[in-house]
Formats: sequence, C-alpha cells, structure tokens
Amino acid sequence: MAARLAIIMIAAAIGLMISLYLLSVHWGWGQIVCLDLGDCEVVNMSSYAELLGIPVALLGAFTYVALLVTATLIWRRLYEDLASLVQFFLAAIGVAFSVYLTYIELFVLRAICPWCVLSAILITLIAGLSVQPWRAMETDKA
Repeated sequence: MAARLAIIMIAAAIGLMISLYLLSVHWGWGQIVCLDLGDCEVVNMSSYAELLGIPVALLGAFTYVALLVTATLIWRRLYEDLASLVQFFLAAIGVAFSVYLTYIELFVLRAICPWCVLSAILITLIAGLSVQPWRAMETDKA
C-alpha cells in the first residue's frame, strides 16, 4: 500500500506542477515551451482551454491537490474509506475529462500539447492505482 500511495502522490505532484505551468501560460505570465513536440500554443489558447470561464489547467490543479489530500489521508489512515472513494472518483472523472480533451486536441484543434498528454497519462496512472483499494472496500462490504 505504501508504494502505491507514494506513486499516486508523486504522479499528483507532477500533475500539479504541469497544471500550474499551463495555468501560468494561459494567464499570460510566460511563454509555453513545447520543444517542437506539438503545438501547445494552439491548445492552451483555444476556447477549449476554459470550461464555463474557468481555465482547464486550474481545474486540473485543484484535482491534483485533492488527489494529494486524499492520498495523505489514506496514508495517515484518516477517513481511509471515504478518502479512497473520493480518490477513485476524482481520478475516474479526470480520466474521462482527459479523454474528451484529447479528442478535442486530435480531431477538432488538430494540435497536440505534450504537457496535456503527460497530464492525461498521470491521471490515468492514478486512476488505475486507485481502483484496487476501492474494489477491495466494495468486496468487503458484500
């Protein structure tokens, strides 16, 4: 369990850094570095970079912070069942939203942001790691 939580925490911390970086660029506080691996500018400045006026990167940052909090609660064995459930659902919603955004990148914008792809990989990793404790909790109840 400790290794799984450590991986979740590291992945969430990296995801948080990526989200904050993309948010700073979205707000015009810097220029995006894409290393000739895609067209980050097109993706990060598109109308799809916001949801109801809220930058998607800010939503990502909040999600990664919440995942760090849930992992910390689980590690400290505080509200472990609830934290595991919240962690699983946050990660699952994150994966679903990442699939949608990746679809937008590929088929609407026809531009890829490697930072966004890395974030999608990280949230998918977290979701995969958060399934097992949640399923075990459901099995114990049956």
